[in-house]
Formats: sequence, structure tokens, C-alpha cells
Amino acid sequence: MATGVFTLPSHYQTAFDNNWKEIMAQQSKHRLAGLYQLDSSIAGNQKRYDQLGSNSYAMRQKTARAQKSEPSDISSTFRFVRPRPYDKTTLIDEHDSIMLGSLPDPQSPTAKNHAIACNRLKDIVIINALLGTNYTGAQGTTATALPAAQQIAVNLGGGANTGMTLAKLIAASFTMDLSDVDETDRVMVYAAKQLNNLLVNVDQVNSVLYNEVRALFKGRVEEFMGFKFIRTQLLPVTSSVRSCVAYQKEFVQMGIGADLKTHIDILPDQSHAIQVRSVILLDATRLEEAGVVSIACDESV
Repeated sequence: MATGVFTLPSHYQTAFDNNWKEIMAQQSKHRLAGLYQLDSSIAGNQKRYDQLGSNSYAMRQKTARAQKSEPSDISSTFRFVRPRPYDKTTLIDEHDSIMLGSLPDPQSPTAKNHAIACNRLKDIVIINALLGTNYTGAQGTTATALPAAQQIAVNLGGGANTGMTLAKLIAASFTMDLSDVDETDRVMVYAAKQLNNLLVNVDQVNSVLYNEVRALFKGRVEEFMGFKFIRTQLLPVTSSVRSCVAYQKEFVQMGIGADLKTHIDILPDQSHAIQVRSVILLDATRLEEAGVVSIACDESV
């Protein structure tokens, strides 16, 4: 049978879209936006946040008339934010706008992609502050890790490793309750595998008796056990164990020295290429460990 009718002549031309489209399979939004304390006016290379009081600071009972006063000091703690610069640079050849034909100039789409990368960076900085080493003390020289009491083990209860379970969610909530952490504005940051664990294995998540809206109806968990659930794949993974984190928004502080700014310049020493460069200056810290709980989840089970 003749096949020529199915063969395109070599002189047929390919049509091209006249717009740049972002890759769709990527996190483009700052998913933790509004879920932390924000200081957007840091001047200098660091800022100290001073805190007074503790859970053990209590009133005393007066037992006599005109009793002698017994003054006591209020305990103080210090946390530091040290904004660090991050940037992204892309070069566009001076002839690209001509050689691309009907496609528009890539400067604007490039700047938009820089903004998307910055959105992810803000989430990463917050996550690193929640899970990583913070610096405390009057001079900010004391390295402070998240203590073991604030960490839910990957094999909670002993035995084999597990993914996200109801027991781990209960343990995270209980850990916060023990320290009288405010029950409002609690956040649970998790990844896709943990969502799968909850939808498949935790009946309470899908039950109208426990959850106002069944999770399977929407295919995601929005609120459960007092936590607002936020999914991101930016949480760190080591040897298939994902570090998820629960926190209360008052317990994490982001500081911005200079918010995202994009420069578009012509570089004579680069054959007059156009440089699109975006830069931001920021850092974050936990304000207290009591309001942060890490949850280790094995993604191989």
C-alpha cells in the first residue's frame, strides 16, 4: 500500500507558539506565606530579638501585712536573624530577540522565573530555620539545635520505621500542648508521600466524624487535628526519611534586609549581552523550640 500520503514533504514548516510558558510541574508559589512572623525592615548585618519571661515565672502568695517585698528577675532569651544575600543571574545574547523570530523578548519571562525561584527560596529558608541550627545568646554565638524532646522519631513507639501516621500527628500536637503553645495558627508542613500515607492508611482523616470535610473528597488534607496542612516537596530527605515539621506561626521569624529586586542591564564586556539578575537579602530563625516539632517519616514504606 502506498505510504506517501502519510509522509510530510520536507518543505512543510513548523509553527511556533508566540508566548513563553513556564514549566508547569514546579512549585511556583511561596506556600508558607503569611504563616510566620515577618520583619521586612532590617538595617544592618543582623538583628537581635529579645524575649522576656518563662513558663516557671510565677506570682507568690503574700502571707502577712506589709510583708517585705522579694524582687525577682525575669528570664531573658535572645534570637538572631542575619540576612544573607541570594541571587540568580541569566544572560540573554544581544541578538536573541532577532534570532527568536516571532517569539517575544525573553527578558520578562526570565524575570518571572527568577521570582518563582525566590518564592521557593523563602520556603526553604523558613524550613531550614525550623529544622536546623539557630544562634542564640546575648551575642548570638550559641549554636542551638532542635532538642530531642521536639522530635518525633521515624519509628515512633519502637519497631519498624513508618511514614506519616495518626500517632505521629497526635504526638506532635501533644508535644506542643505540653508547653502550652497556642492552639491557633498551628501549621503542619508535609510532602506528597505523607499525604498518600494519610489518605490510604488513616481512617480518621477521611471520616466525617473526625474531619469536617472528608479529605478524599478533595484529594488533600487542608485542616486536621488543629493543624493547617501545607504540602511542599522542599522538605529535606536523608536516606528516604523525610523531615516534616509542625509549628505555631508565632514561633518562627523571617527577617528581610532587602526584598526581591530584579536588575536588567547591558554588559559591554559580555558582547553587550543583556543580564537579568535578581537578588534578595533574608534569613529566618525559630523564636522558641517549644513551638516547633520535627516529624521523621520513612518514604520507602
